[in-house]
Amino acid sequence: MVYARYQEQARSNEEAARLIEKDYPDWAVTMCFYAALHWVKCYAAQAGYDMEKLQSHDEHRGYLYDLAYEKLKKRELHQLYDDLHGASEKARYFKSSSHRRSVQPIRDDNAINYFRTHKREVNAAFDKLQQIKDILQIS
Repeated sequence: MVYARYQEQARSNEEAARLIEKDYPDWAVTMCFYAALHWVKCYAAQAGYDMEKLQSHDEHRGYLYDLAYEKLKKRELHQLYDDLHGASEKARYFKSSSHRRSVQPIRDDNAINYFRTHKREVNAAFDKLQQIKDILQIS
């Protein structure tokens, strides 16, 4: 059961995100993205897809695009994942980005303070992670 290691990593990331949400909201957002990444890998492994051959985030997004549009017919899955990836980049690189827009510097002194004062974005990361799990039918 190769999917079990993805499942364990996803749960670990999600639990850690909840534990540090108040003190390190920037890392909580990042962990939400990585939990989503591992939930997608878990889903794919259960379906018999070899996720080990996908090495980059672009390759993962390509797989996710196919999953969202072709297999599950749930376009929002791709958008939710993309949004979480962008939020994670904002937290890690302190720049606002999207795969459809240019990178913009954040107007704040650091990522921790930004996410502490923009709690709505932290909550949105957890909400998007849950929506991804709901689409993939993960409890």
